Amino acid sequence: MLYTLIENFLYDAVRGEGKLPPEVIKEFGKSCEKALEKQFNEKMDWRMRMSGLGKPLCQQQLEKKGKEKELQYNTIIKFLMGDLLEAVAIAVMKGAGIDIEKIQEPVKLKIGGIELQGTYDVKIDGKVWDIKSASPASFMSKFGQYGSYNKIKDNDPFGYIMQGHLYGEADNSDFGGWIAVNKVTGEFAVCEAPENQKEDREEMVKTASETIKTLKSNKKFEKLYNDIPETYVPKSGKNKGIRIETGNTLLEGICGYCDFRKHCWPKATLNEKVTSKAKSKPLVWYNKLKNTEVKNL
Repeated sequence: MLYTLIENFLYDAVRGEGKLPPEVIKEFGKSCEKALEKQFNEKMDWRMRMSGLGKPLCQQQLEKKGKEKELQYNTIIKFLMGDLLEAVAIAVMKGAGIDIEKIQEPVKLKIGGIELQGTYDVKIDGKVWDIKSASPASFMSKFGQYGSYNKIKDNDPFGYIMQGHLYGEADNSDFGGWIAVNKVTGEFAVCEAPENQKEDREEMVKTASETIKTLKSNKKFEKLYNDIPETYVPKSGKNKGIRIETGNTLLEGICGYCDFRKHCWPKATLNEKVTSKAKSKPLVWYNKLKNTEVKNL
């Protein structure tokens, strides 16, 4: 229903028939101002928050200790674009006639011996929803045509599932899911959470409570992931059809995205994937890169 309303409105807008009310345009301008202020002029100290508790514990421990992050100069622009696309999504939904009950609503939850705070994006039809901007690959595999709640749950390095359920628990509401925008193509997707979510909610609240207690205890840091031997299957020769190792090791995907990568993997290097046969090979993180060519691929 949400997706259909959004799609129909944008089709109308393309034809010059869909208009945004003046008050929505003014609200969008104010949201843009807040986004610039937030990203450039506000400094956020570390604290436990609903949007971060689902991330790997090791990453949260390093962030709490104030370890130096491995950031790029364009990081702030990526965050800013996310804020701006969120404002765009809200404006489009209002233009589509969707009744948004609450926007950027702060919530609190007593859990793990603390009062945990967070701010959810929107509330629609009594459910809290998270708005995400995503790369084309992430958009398609997580939220779009080939994505689903269960696929996100099976591989959730950024803690999206926990984030949504903690917002819902704090608001005494169901978690609706994600309204996603492809930041390259401008496509929208609505990825819904299941109606029966009691078990997931209980699991996420329990895990969040345990994480909070661990972070409060200042438990000694422990790297949670290992590097992975790179393998391939030769197409010819004496080892044809047999999976063998290249002698290289790869970082797990979650480590490749981590801002503290150098802390755990000081020798890691970004390189074209040795075993790829693509004309334009994807870049991956290697912990050990002994062989840059593989025969009989």
